[in-house]
Amino acid sequence: MEKTLFVPLKGIYYDKIKDGSQDCEIRPLNHRGWNSKNVHAGRDINFSRGYGKQDRTLKKITKTHIGCSVSLGLIGIPKWHIDAVEGIYGKRDWLVAFV
Repeated sequence: MEKTLFVPLKGIYYDKIKDGSQDCEIRPLNHRGWNSKNVHAGRDINFSRGYGKQDRTLKKITKTHIGCSVSLGLIGIPKWHIDAVEGIYGKRDWLVAFV
């Protein structure tokens, strides 16, 4: 059995995952193990508000997408989400995990 993927988030993004207004997590491709070998459909993913143990939400990855910022807009990722990840990591190739 495969271990659950642990993903700490800032509070604002954790709240969006928890309430369902954000249905995916975007991270740079090949950044700290965020690659197609580890992030794939069917794997459980545990979102956490920061690194604490008190506020976590377990989801299942339904599908993934690899692409640049332009392709993210074409598959329906909201502009605020693209701007947020680019603000943190800059322009890169992305791996998106849909939950």
